[in-house]
Amino acid sequence: MSNIESHRRSADLFNSRDWDGMAADLAENCELVDQARNVTVKGRQQFIELNQGWVAAFSDGKITSPRFFDAGSATVMLFTGVGRNDGPLGPLPATGREVALPYCEIHEYDAEGKVVRAEWYYDQLSLLTQLGHMQPPE
Repeated sequence: MSNIESHRRSADLFNSRDWDGMAADLAENCELVDQARNVTVKGRQQFIELNQGWVAAFSDGKITSPRFFDAGSATVMLFTGVGRNDGPLGPLPATGREVALPYCEIHEYDAEGKVVRAEWYYDQLSLLTQLGHMQPPE
């Protein structure tokens, strides 16, 4: 499987909530960096748990309109994350509001095609504004 196919598969696995399938594509010592929140997790279990945290906050959350870019030993996926906030988002209570938020996700791969590092980039201010936790800047 090419790295692009692997990244596409990870989006499908997230959307279907196939955590075992997602874990199988991760290197044992993988790391995931959520740049917007300055959070880094290490290892398959924490990687999956960080993904599951988004699902706990947006049970119908989906990756939509993905576009993929091949950078050799890395891939980039641009997508829109959509869903209704029906669970707590960290310390913030659920609002019941819908969100549609642009994301950028980067995967880096080892020689066996396993994900060794992933990074998430998104606009946290836009997320909190859409949820009603913050007012838009003037």
